[in-house]
Amino acid sequence: MDMQRDGPLALLLLFLGHMITALEVPLDPKLLEELPQPPTITHQSPKDYIVDPRENIVIHCEAKGKPHPSFSWTRNGMHFDMDKDPKVLMKPRSGTLVMDISGGERAEAYEGVYQCSAHNELGTAVSNSIIIRQSNILSILRHLIFGGSPLWSKERISPIVAQMGQSLILHCRPPAGLPPPIIFWMDNNFQRLPQSRRVSQALNGDLYFSNVQPEDSRSDYICYARFPHTQTIQQKQPISVRVLDMDSLNDTLADYFNDTDLFSDKPAEERAPVFMVPSESVSSKMVLRGEVLEMECVADGL
Repeated sequence: MDMQRDGPLALLLLFLGHMITALEVPLDPKLLEELPQPPTITHQSPKDYIVDPRENIVIHCEAKGKPHPSFSWTRNGMHFDMDKDPKVLMKPRSGTLVMDISGGERAEAYEGVYQCSAHNELGTAVSNSIIIRQSNILSILRHLIFGGSPLWSKERISPIVAQMGQSLILHCRPPAGLPPPIIFWMDNNFQRLPQSRRVSQALNGDLYFSNVQPEDSRSDYICYARFPHTQTIQQKQPISVRVLDMDSLNDTLADYFNDTDLFSDKPAEERAPVFMVPSESVSSKMVLRGEVLEMECVADGL
């Protein structure tokens, strides 16, 4: 190789390589957000929607896209014209429908199979088919006898604040059913909540924490009940849990009560286990011959 002849060529290639590298400009995320995007469904109601006669019917349908999509619905395979019913409204910039039955309107008038579509100039996104059906006292009794899915009792669930290291029970209390529903806990993204030697689910569906830790803080502890006979799933209202160490708890309450040192206790230390289940020193359970007997033991400890 002739070094005198090839040397300038090598320098030229090296210079061009530096120029190419210098011209690589990363795309600004804000520019990516401005690029046209077809619609995508981001939130929708469960496939089986049981009407609660105490509340309006709300069928969720949310979507994103660029430009922002417009929404339409079908009912039983036909276009659903909301303008013909003053009791049906669609939320602004949303596909969510609200059917006002507070004035005594018959809920069965809105039963059917609904499907939401989100459109923009780049395409269309379609939700799952959502079956709306009524549930009343007679149907609840029928469901209890034949294994359907009655309504979950309405309750207001206050946020839970717990000190780090304390034990905690999140109650599920699902509706009764024959056969009994299958219970599981998930988050808002339909991901199962992790369980461990410290966190476990009891046979009745309650979620037990032998000692809570900061990583247990979240706002979406959701108990789900699956009814095997009808293959339907119902969910309880989300439960919010916030775990504080003693310093954080002291600061939080001090701000509220305008006191600088409400608690001076030491952080939670190791303690002897105490039975959470069974709660009594002696318990009994009656089973028939040939049945499967399950015995559970849940302890509080740190």
